[in-house]
Amino acid sequence: MDVKPAVHGGQVHTVARALGLPLSNVLDFSANINPLGPPESVRQALMNALDDIRFYPDATQAEAKHVIADRHGVFNDNVLISNGATEAIDLALRALSPNRVWILEPAFSEYRAAAQRNRLPVVSVPLERPDFVPPWGRLAEEMRPGDCLIWNNPHNPSGRHVARSHFSAPVRALAERGVALLIDESFIDFLDDEPANTAISEALQPGSRVIVVRSLTKYLAIPGLRFGYAIADQAWVASVERLRDRWSVGHLAQKAASVGLQDMAFRNATQNWLHQEQQQVAALWGPSALYQREPTAMNFFLLRWTDEDLSRRVSRTLFHRGILVRLCSDFDGLGSAYWRVAIRTRTENQRLHATVQVIVGEEGSR
Repeated sequence: MDVKPAVHGGQVHTVARALGLPLSNVLDFSANINPLGPPESVRQALMNALDDIRFYPDATQAEAKHVIADRHGVFNDNVLISNGATEAIDLALRALSPNRVWILEPAFSEYRAAAQRNRLPVVSVPLERPDFVPPWGRLAEEMRPGDCLIWNNPHNPSGRHVARSHFSAPVRALAERGVALLIDESFIDFLDDEPANTAISEALQPGSRVIVVRSLTKYLAIPGLRFGYAIADQAWVASVERLRDRWSVGHLAQKAASVGLQDMAFRNATQNWLHQEQQQVAALWGPSALYQREPTAMNFFLLRWTDEDLSRRVSRTLFHRGILVRLCSDFDGLGSAYWRVAIRTRTENQRLHATVQVIVGEEGSR
């Protein structure tokens, strides 16, 4: 099986080298990183923990597990710590070894890459537009015991989300039929009302085949460390622990997660920032003959251009000016007419919009 490398945003090192710029001069809207982070509490904790890097990290991840379990009201044994959400997804597929992996598209490219690495056949299923919701009826008809469904909610790249009141029944029905469900909630920390949107209750049902995957990489702004986790049935977690590299999550990542998750001031500041900037972004990218901003509940949004060729040219020019957006050419069902754009600080958001207008003007004068 030909395993293709997954495509991601956040290629700041590549851009900096290509343009001869320091990293700090690259303005990155291609990766959905919280611009308020890392929180000061995490920065201080990392400084205090530096002396401990001469020791191996805690292979049991005891402190981080305790903090996560306490936050979600679960047992430590329900928690699997991972090197970002990507490792949790890969470990889950290795442990489940499903007959087929069903991926709801458009989706994070690592889902398909993980299935290919594990030599698992993939069934691609489009989400229903315009709200990017799963086609529950089709899934109920066509999925079989031993299959695995991967779905990310809140959804990347659309920024939409499905409330638990709308997904709980179909998720439980599929799980009861012997279908495993891998639900990626990597962006849920940006939502106000997490309990109304998470599938953790479904994952904790006796003998459940629902696995919830989380990431703190984006929320805490620690992509250089990476930290993820999964919440699932205790027996399943124990089986995965036997498969894994015991030291895949370093000491600093564990410390950052343990401290960052408990920082309620940072959580409140993030929510306040996002509410304000979502409104500002909606006003900036208002009605235009050139593009349409799609609704979002997240710290990113889709921008659909009416002219696909113009979309590519403008994104290319932005690149050469040290500004990155995520061209959605590799997302099934989207294509190069779509950009995924992170929401950053007000000044940065305004700079992106102003630069795009300048480039569009330059294109029109040619």
